[in-house]
Amino acid sequence: MRIFLLTLAALLQASVVFAADINCRGKVTRLMDYPQQCNGNTAFVTENSNHKWICPPSSKGDALLLAALAADKIVDVYIDSPDNAFSCNNLPNYIKARYIIINP
Repeated sequence: MRIFLLTLAALLQASVVFAADINCRGKVTRLMDYPQQCNGNTAFVTENSNHKWICPPSSKGDALLLAALAADKIVDVYIDSPDNAFSCNNLPNYIKARYIIINP
């Protein structure tokens, strides 16, 4: 049992090393309603997303983005980048954000 737990811990640690979030932080520069691409949510672009559209993780993200746009606030937009495959410069269009933070 002890060997199993050590092996499991090593595997979990290795998976954390390969998983990374990138942050395409910036002001929201464009926001549109595009439910076909974003599971009923809006799509948005930030200053640092290289003109690529990002989908918020939920409808609550829509509200955060609207507030950020209206108040001219900066948002942190974290996107999963397995094996560091993505950067803010090479995002595919309509990638789903993992989470969004609005900065005061």
